[in-house]
Amino acid sequence: MTMNYDVSNLYQFLTQTPEAGLRKMLIDGKPMTEMHFNIMMKVVKHGDEKEFEKFCETGTFPPVRLSSKEQALKENFWNDCLKTFGARGLLQPATPKVAA
Repeated sequence: MTMNYDVSNLYQFLTQTPEAGLRKMLIDGKPMTEMHFNIMMKVVKHGDEKEFEKFCETGTFPPVRLSSKEQALKENFWNDCLKTFGARGLLQPATPKVAA
């Protein structure tokens, strides 16, 4: 999964916004569900910004414990999340890095 998004700002937003506010903003069932949200928070809380970027860009997960229902969501999880973040205006295109 190739990323052309500013995942760093997304990570900052997810870590600095109260969880109750994130729930109200993100969970709508199309496609972000309560289980999507729970998995996302596990990923966010697992490590730092660089790790979050890596997981988001590669479509992988940290070694966190997931229930059997959460395991079933893993295949489309990142696509569903990116779609929701984009629809809410939370995921912006990355600005090109200028070589010095």
